[in-house]
Amino acid sequence: MARRLGDSVPFEDMRAYAHEALLEAVSTFDPSRATLATYVARKVRWAILDGIKRERRSRRALARATGLLGAERLSLELASAPDEPGFSEDDHVSALDRLLEAHAAALALGLVAASSSPEEHTSRAEMAHALRHAIGALPERERKLVERHYYQGEDFDEIAAELGISKSWASRLHAQAIQSLGEAIASRTR
Repeated sequence: MARRLGDSVPFEDMRAYAHEALLEAVSTFDPSRATLATYVARKVRWAILDGIKRERRSRRALARATGLLGAERLSLELASAPDEPGFSEDDHVSALDRLLEAHAAALALGLVAASSSPEEHTSRAEMAHALRHAIGALPERERKLVERHYYQGEDFDEIAAELGISKSWASRLHAQAIQSLGEAIASRTR
């Protein structure tokens, strides 16, 4: 995590977030849902990213944490979807392209918030405009979820409760929204 986030977050802070996650993992581990190593790794990564978001350190660290957390949620949701029977090699290549587009959109959502140089600011402003346009085209629930989570910093639990859906359904909506955003942005750059 330190390598992914750069030196914008002190290592000792990340260690403290990870320690809290380990203590929580001991009491919440369910062997029927995942292996201990997988569960602990996810808890630690998410705790570090959530801790950074809570502390609102620097705009750059917050942007990286938000983007990485979005990509992580997307990965977990997509990993639970089984391959379609009879997938050809072309189908797998196409699915990989859509996955990469979706990850790019998730990371872009987090990164548009931070800019440090005029060039970065201009590039991010263009990306922000493209994202805003694509977000506006999402179905209402997906749009609300994305706007409230990425732009207003609300937790998935809060948003799901107010939308009257479960957290797992909110994760599915998030994955659908991010995939749609990835496709929309990719089609604009072609």
